[in-house]
Amino acid sequence: MPVTLTAALLSSADPRPAQVTLSGVAAGAVFQVVGTTADGSRWTIPGGAGVSQGGQLVLIDSRTALNALITYQAVVDGVTYAAAPLTVSYAGPGVGVVQTIDGLQKAGVEIASLTEARKSNTRSSTFEIAGRRDPAARLDVPGSFSYSWQFDTQGADSAAMEQILLTGRPIVRRLPPGIRDLKPVVLGIVTDWGDELISDGLDTWRRFSLTVREIGDPQPSSALIAFTWRDFDDAMADRVWSYHSLFPSLAGWAAANGALSLVTAGGYLTPNFARATASAAGTAVDVVESVYTAAAKTLGDAVTPQATYTVTLRVKGTAGRSASALLKWSSGAVVTGAPVTLTGQWQQVSVTAVAPAGVNGLASGARMAASGVAANDQLDVSAPTISAGSVVPVGSFDELFATWDQFDAADWSLL
Repeated sequence: MPVTLTAALLSSADPRPAQVTLSGVAAGAVFQVVGTTADGSRWTIPGGAGVSQGGQLVLIDSRTALNALITYQAVVDGVTYAAAPLTVSYAGPGVGVVQTIDGLQKAGVEIASLTEARKSNTRSSTFEIAGRRDPAARLDVPGSFSYSWQFDTQGADSAAMEQILLTGRPIVRRLPPGIRDLKPVVLGIVTDWGDELISDGLDTWRRFSLTVREIGDPQPSSALIAFTWRDFDDAMADRVWSYHSLFPSLAGWAAANGALSLVTAGGYLTPNFARATASAAGTAVDVVESVYTAAAKTLGDAVTPQATYTVTLRVKGTAGRSASALLKWSSGAVVTGAPVTLTGQWQQVSVTAVAPAGVNGLASGARMAASGVAANDQLDVSAPTISAGSVVPVGSFDELFATWDQFDAADWSLL
C-alpha cells in the first residue's frame, strides 16, 4: 500500500484546527509529520513523530501558522511525502493569537515589542586540572531560546490572556509568516509575566510582558480536539463509515447455501443478529450484504481504487467449523480474511484488502468454510463494521458502546 498524507480543516474553532491523516506506513518505520510554510517555517504537530504501528495515523494540529499556505510533510524512513496545501484563516482581533497547548483557550494579541530579545546558553562546562594550563571541557547541544515577549490586548482578550497564564501550562504563539523575522509558531513555558493598563480614559488596552522558554512537544502528545459533534464526525470519517451492530431487520442481507433468519436475543452486545442455517453439506455458507453500490447508504462513501478497506465483525456458530470475515467488491470478487475455529461463542474476525480498478462499492459479510459443513449447521453474524485503512477499529469503543445513544448517555466525567 502506498504512503499517503492528506490534510483538511475541522469546523467551529477560530482559527480552525487541521486534521492530518498518514496512511500506508509499514509497522516499524520511523515517521515525522511537520507543517511548513513558504518562508521556511517548520513545526512538528502533536503526536507527529514516532515509530509506526502499521495502522492509519490521524493527527490534529491546532498550532499552525496563520493566514498562509501550509503544506504538511511526512518524512518516512527518509522519504518525504506532502499533502495538498491549505490555509488556516484568522481575521482577528489582533495580528495573532496566544493560546493554551490544546487550543481550547485563546487570546487575540498585537505584537507590542519593537524587538524580540532572546537568549540561549551553550550548556558547556569547564573543569580546571592541577598542573594543566587549559581546562577539561564538557560539551553539549545548545539550550533552546528564552524569549522576552510583549503583547497588547483589549477587553475580553485581556481577560482570556490572564486565564491562559493562570493555568501555568505551556502556551503557543501563532502568527502569520512575514511579521519581520518572527517565528510564526512557538511552543513554550512562561517562566514569569506581568501586565499593566497602558491606555488613557475609558480604553482598556493592556500590555503583557512575558519571559518564555521554548520547549518541544510535551508527552503524551497524542491529542484529539473536538469542539462539536461535527468535529468528532470529521475526525472519525476516514476511520469507520458503517456500523450495523443493531440488525433491526435482514433488509439488504442474504445467505448463500443457507436459510437466513433474524434472531432477536443473544447478539454481540445487542439483541439482534443474523443467522444462516446450512442447506447442503460440504458447501460454504455465506452471510453477506446483498445490495452494494457507490450510493448505497450502508456502505458510506464510494470506494476508491487502490485504497485500503477493512471489514470487521463478530461470528458464532456450530463448534468446530471454520469461519472468516468476507469482503465482496461490486465486481463480484470475494476476499476472505484469516479464519477462526468456531467455539459457540462470539469471536472477532476481519479482512483487509485494496480496492481493485473498476470497483465502485463493497459488501461486508462472513463465510463458513465448506470443509466439514453439515446440513443445518449454523453461522451467526453480529456487529459488522466497514472502515477505511488497515486498522481494525472494533475494540475498546465497540466494547463500551453498542449504539450512539449509549455513547451520548455515557458519564464522560469518569473517562
